[in-house]
Amino acid sequence: MASHVVSTMEVTRSGPKRNLHCWSELPLDLMRLVFDRLGFADFERARTVCPSWYSASRQSKPNNQIPWMFLIPKDKNYGLLFNPEEKDKVYKTQDLGNDFGKIYCVATYRSWLLMITYTREVYLYNPYIFDLLTRQRINLPSFESDYGPISPVLWIDEKTKDYLVIGMFDEDNTVSIKKGDTSWKPITQLQFPCIYECYNMVYKDHNIYCLDHYKLTIFYFSGHVPSQVFEISVDGCVNRTVAGAIRHPGTIPCKRYLACYKNSMVVTVDGDVLILNSVRESMSYIWDFKIYKMGSSTGSKWEEIFSLGDEAILLELGITVLAKDIEGIKRNSIYFNGSDSVNQYDEMTYSYSILIQRS
Repeated sequence: MASHVVSTMEVTRSGPKRNLHCWSELPLDLMRLVFDRLGFADFERARTVCPSWYSASRQSKPNNQIPWMFLIPKDKNYGLLFNPEEKDKVYKTQDLGNDFGKIYCVATYRSWLLMITYTREVYLYNPYIFDLLTRQRINLPSFESDYGPISPVLWIDEKTKDYLVIGMFDEDNTVSIKKGDTSWKPITQLQFPCIYECYNMVYKDHNIYCLDHYKLTIFYFSGHVPSQVFEISVDGCVNRTVAGAIRHPGTIPCKRYLACYKNSMVVTVDGDVLILNSVRESMSYIWDFKIYKMGSSTGSKWEEIFSLGDEAILLELGITVLAKDIEGIKRNSIYFNGSDSVNQYDEMTYSYSILIQRS
């Protein structure tokens, strides 16, 4: 470091004169240390300072602690980022390609997005994995399907770029693809009748959690062939309808309201499985949740719980996190969107605080 500092000084009769442009000649390892400490907004500003800083930024990522919202405007070639710390301020990404506004994001893992383009005439889907921060793109083989990917999950190793994508091409067949594969591989262990109409799938710590209307099945998947390790009925904690009529108690005359139902599954920090049963009246912003956990104290298969403790649920990711580890996340809360329901409020993102705690 000392020799580098000397090289950026000019000696004159009046003494050493500092080179005003030395900041553009900082060592690469030092610039990477700087970039690794910056949040997204400062990171984007710093990478535009000069070519050497831009080059260094390509080997780093923003140090974001507060989760941001990412939006894909229709028919645009850029994305929009909203930072909850900076209200009423939206950041626009660089050009992400002419087709970016016509694609669908079907799964995420950290800054990586699983994107899908669709050719309607031939039911052809063209998936790829895209890093929003570095713009790195990994193309995946195309596939034909009447339904598209059902319950897709994405996992990727940040260092090695090893990745795993799992999804269902129809209600009965599950496929996967890993780094090095040239085609989608059927997972025979996850075919009918082992799983049927699996509408919710989570991958965590080499385990695949598959939820359908009748049971929860867990598979261990660390190599090429998954093995079933657990199965349990979910009778009593899963609604088998997506919409219906509900009656408010005490209303005279009897009034019925159209309602939307949703069942979801998350895996906690400790590896426990929670099933969330949610309902919302049509044309309403308000969701009501019931949370079930596999019971042991009562001797029942599932028991309703009324508190998450110090954890928070990120519903679309299928996980819980410790709130104290992520700035901006509130304990005992659920973060979710309404993308699986059927009215005009579905593209909202919600936060649900569990205020009632019972022992």
